[in-house]
Formats: sequence, C-alpha cells, structure tokens
Amino acid sequence: MGSGKSTVDVTIRLEKGASAKMDEIVRALEGLGLEEVEPHHRFMIVNGRAKVGSIDKMKQVEGVASVREDQIYTAQ
Repeated sequence: MGSGKSTVDVTIRLEKGASAKMDEIVRALEGLGLEEVEPHHRFMIVNGRAKVGSIDKMKQVEGVASVREDQIYTAQ
C-alpha cells in the first residue's frame, strides 16, 4: 500500500450495525490521524486521508468493516 506516499486517500466501510455509533467511530478514526474526513451516513462509509502506517490501526476500530486505499485510474 502507499507506493512510497506518506499519506493516501482511504474509504472506510462500517459494519451494518454501527450506524448509531458512526460519530463515535469517526472521532476514533480522527484520533488515529484520519484527516479531511467526509462521513456518508446513508452509505455507512467514511472517506478521508490517512498516513499509510495508521491504516492497520484503523482496521481495528470497533465498528469498522474495512479500510481501503483509494485507487486512481487514468486513461493511457
């Protein structure tokens, strides 16, 4: 992950039963360094920017189903 970058854009998917705790989960993720946070309550996802080294810690937050680095695709 990261391709030599220190920070990457990420999409964090929350567990189905975590909707009532979304604000709490976002605060926990921010405490781990998530920046430029964009929570999407309807879709149960959070977008943001994170240090590559913090991604594994974010995956361990209660209520987080997955943390994935966003991929950028360009035409060649």
